[in-house]
Amino acid sequence: MEEKKNVALVRAGCNALVRGEERSEIIVTPSADIYETQDSFIVQLDMPGVEKESITLSVDTQTLLVRSAETISEKKNGVFLVNEIGWKKYEREFRLGRGIKLDEIRAEYRDGVLYITLPKTDQIKVRHITIQ
Repeated sequence: MEEKKNVALVRAGCNALVRGEERSEIIVTPSADIYETQDSFIVQLDMPGVEKESITLSVDTQTLLVRSAETISEKKNGVFLVNEIGWKKYEREFRLGRGIKLDEIRAEYRDGVLYITLPKTDQIKVRHITIQ
């Protein structure tokens, strides 16, 4: 069994506020924007601090699942006294309806945002009809 270490949070003279080290898995549901273009649905997920290589996307006929491995904050010059920001995983699930070309889904990650493009099948694309 792993022993918990005490961590001093605030030092003032010889007094210190001491709090036990806490490290629990945090699963974060990333915020999403979803918008529609003529040919696709675009899902935009806010996932700051995640390495692109740690993100996985899986899709079946009804579900799109986005996950990331645990992120770890870099220590600058020193030792962490509290590290709550860096220890988390992202996870978000979307139910898919008919009309998505599953084999053509694309994803791009830049500046902490994951962009997922879900191309529409011809059956659900809006068709404009010219009035004669």
